[in-house]
Amino acid sequence: MSRAEQLAERLGRNMNESLGARLMTPESQAVAGKVIPGVSPEDGRTRDRQAGHMELDRIMPDPDQPRKTFTEESLQQLAQSLKTAGQLQPIRVRWNADHAKWVIISGDRRYRAAIIAGLKTIACLFVDRPLTESEIRQESLIENLLREDLLPIEAAQGYRQLMEMNGWTIQQVAEALNITKGTVSKSLSLLKLPPDIQAQVDEGKISPSAGYEVSRLDGEAAQRELAARIVTDGLKRDETGEAVGKTSRPKSKDAEPKATTTKVLHVTGAKLSITWQKKTVRNKDIIDALEQALAQVREKAS
Repeated sequence: MSRAEQLAERLGRNMNESLGARLMTPESQAVAGKVIPGVSPEDGRTRDRQAGHMELDRIMPDPDQPRKTFTEESLQQLAQSLKTAGQLQPIRVRWNADHAKWVIISGDRRYRAAIIAGLKTIACLFVDRPLTESEIRQESLIENLLREDLLPIEAAQGYRQLMEMNGWTIQQVAEALNITKGTVSKSLSLLKLPPDIQAQVDEGKISPSAGYEVSRLDGEAAQRELAARIVTDGLKRDETGEAVGKTSRPKSKDAEPKATTTKVLHVTGAKLSITWQKKTVRNKDIIDALEQALAQVREKAS
């Protein structure tokens, strides 16, 4: 503003004041006793210098992305949403000099859906600061693990990676993801199952809760036998848990052992041993047992 304009503005203000029309700030303006706040749409707004759009062909998925499976149906639905409602949340990307592209940290599904939708660009948050490998993996894992449509085995593998990467306990993983410790623990138990049973869990043939019950059994043979029953007989979790209990429940130390009586008879060239599930045995019991045994031998010989 020139000196002449400044002078004119000051003169105009002084003239208004001399006529009783004092200039008021927007915050103090009043109409009929009611204050009208001077609010601008820019008030409180901050601009993110890292936000913007990027051409899809300059972006690539992370080769080490923990999520490997993307259902075509869900991607098609998301692609349709991008067309009609637009992109509601930007993806996060980091620059990779080796590939000369922006690599996705989080938002792989949105990226894939954008390609299906035929978009040319996608909204991004550009992470310019250097990230350690642990930070990259951790953010990608957590973003994926918070999704509900992650396959059970993928989720279990993600929990384990977080534990190995950060030296975390099950409790720390649960706190980081705001889920229960039991959820993490039962999910990790699925990794004790043979690969073929893990595949059945991911395919939905065996529920994760039933898979957890199966994992409590020792030995792959026992696990496969129960898994087959779940698939063929349609066992539910409670029924599976009951079957596991019958298979693996240890005998109570306090249980009173059943009474038995054993008689040993020495005959020419042989020794016969007979055991009864009772405390006392009479000579008649011995004779009856021998006669029944003799009859079975003769029947088989005839």
